[in-house]
Amino acid sequence: MTTPEENLGPIFARPTANTVPNRAQGLGGLVPGRGTGGAPPPQSPTGSTPPPPKNPEGAGETPPPAAPSGGTPPQTPPIAEEPPLQAPAEPPEAVEAEEGETEAALAKTKHRTTLYVSPALHRRFEKYVRAARGRTNTSAVLEAVAAKNSTTPQIIQESKVSVAAGNDLFPEDPRAVRYLGAGPVQIQIAPTYAQLQVLDTLTAKYGFEARATWIAPVLNAFLPGKKEKVPE
Repeated sequence: MTTPEENLGPIFARPTANTVPNRAQGLGGLVPGRGTGGAPPPQSPTGSTPPPPKNPEGAGETPPPAAPSGGTPPQTPPIAEEPPLQAPAEPPEAVEAEEGETEAALAKTKHRTTLYVSPALHRRFEKYVRAARGRTNTSAVLEAVAAKNSTTPQIIQESKVSVAAGNDLFPEDPRAVRYLGAGPVQIQIAPTYAQLQVLDTLTAKYGFEARATWIAPVLNAFLPGKKEKVPE
């Protein structure tokens, strides 16, 4: 097909007075895609118009509100802290049962203690312990205390011996008083905590600080053999 020739004469003609030729006029048809209506939109190889570009990440989202000029930025309200978890309280029955078990275990615990007796009383005591199978120092002492419990105050009164001369005007020196059966020889016993509590209660009842002070005369009165007597 033959393209008709375009008349270029007006473009290259000499300008006349009061006229300025527009040399760009008439060249629009020589440049592809240029016309009076502007540039056409690009097309894809298939001939269809490409889709509009996607918004970049974050485009179109509403920006956070800006802090007012000269003021403090809005603060997020603090999150309330949850109270710490607490173990559920044990019922009173469980607490009482636990205390009862503790007291029972403590009552069975043995405590070693020492009694001091005279050599003669110690020999009688050992002979009595060996006389019965299964008898121990502790069981022999507890047996004597139980057997003489009703007469112990009388035994203590009759067993007091003063080692210092006294008179009717001045009271005797407590440090110069001893009781029958007392001495430097040791007897080891191991009563339970409950049994020791009974011995301590009797010790306070009789007005003594040391258990051996009144247990020695009780053993002297209980054990078989020759008993110690107050010198005349």
